[in-house]
Amino acid sequence: MDADPPETPPAPPPAGVSSGGEGSAGEASLGATPTDASAGAPLTGTITREAARQRGSRLWRRVGLAVAATTVVLLGIRTWQGVEATFALQDRWVAEAEQAFAEIPLLTDEELALLRRSRNARHLELARRLGVAPPETRAEADSLAASGSLVRIETDSLYTVLPMSASRPFLTASAAASLDTIAVRLRPRLAARGLPPFRFAVSSGLRSSEDQAALRGGNVNTAAGRASHEYATTYDITYNPTRYTPAPDALPPPPRIDPRVPGPFEGRVRAAFVRAQAASLDRRAADYPSRLSAELGRVLIALEDEGLLAVVREVRQPVYHITVARPLAE
Repeated sequence: MDADPPETPPAPPPAGVSSGGEGSAGEASLGATPTDASAGAPLTGTITREAARQRGSRLWRRVGLAVAATTVVLLGIRTWQGVEATFALQDRWVAEAEQAFAEIPLLTDEELALLRRSRNARHLELARRLGVAPPETRAEADSLAASGSLVRIETDSLYTVLPMSASRPFLTASAAASLDTIAVRLRPRLAARGLPPFRFAVSSGLRSSEDQAALRGGNVNTAAGRASHEYATTYDITYNPTRYTPAPDALPPPPRIDPRVPGPFEGRVRAAFVRAQAASLDRRAADYPSRLSAELGRVLIALEDEGLLAVVREVRQPVYHITVARPLAE
């Protein structure tokens, strides 16, 4: 009997392919994997680039803030150095003024004697000859001023007029002119010593007879009977330590601001500088009143020598008592 031919074994499936139903499921599984991978790869790359961009942006913001902060600090340091350099000029100016004040000699005994040579009788004789008829009341004094017979003296660039409780700020035209003369003579004397102009202070002017009578009870320098103050020819200049003040033009020209000070700050720095200069002049006047009084006294001695004034330096009241000695104004 013929034998059956031997069975030929089935050919193996191609690589990566399974046979049967399970093989079909495997094909589906294997086919899905490349699709998912290809879809996920672009998404991951996009997220990575966005994160890198955000990190770079944050880094540059930090760098920018650091640069800005450093710039502000450096600008602040430079500005402060400029301000200090500008105010160093103020320090040198104050030191020079201090030295100039200290070098003004005090009045000598001989000069003090010259400032007491015109006694009350001399002042009264000049007042009667050159003055107005004495007003009995303040109302009469005001009427004289309103009529143009007297001049009202007021604070200006040459001198200051203090509030007057026992007199009125009225003088004859010649007496008022003599005040200007004193101030004009004082300025160059101070300038020759390297000092700016200072204003003296007038503390008393015309007194009515009522004012004069009231003063006799409390002022030992007030004479009995008529006084030269009643004729509007006489006034008092105080040498009280707190009464000298810088003239409006006493300050030097505004300083050149150091170039390290930024333009927007120049105005503030200049204003602060000028305030500091004015304050330092006030302090110098308060520190050296006897020096200023001495220089003023020398001006008064010279004017009395020229026959323009009669002067007495009172002791118990800190004033120069002054009467005009000749007509100085029409």
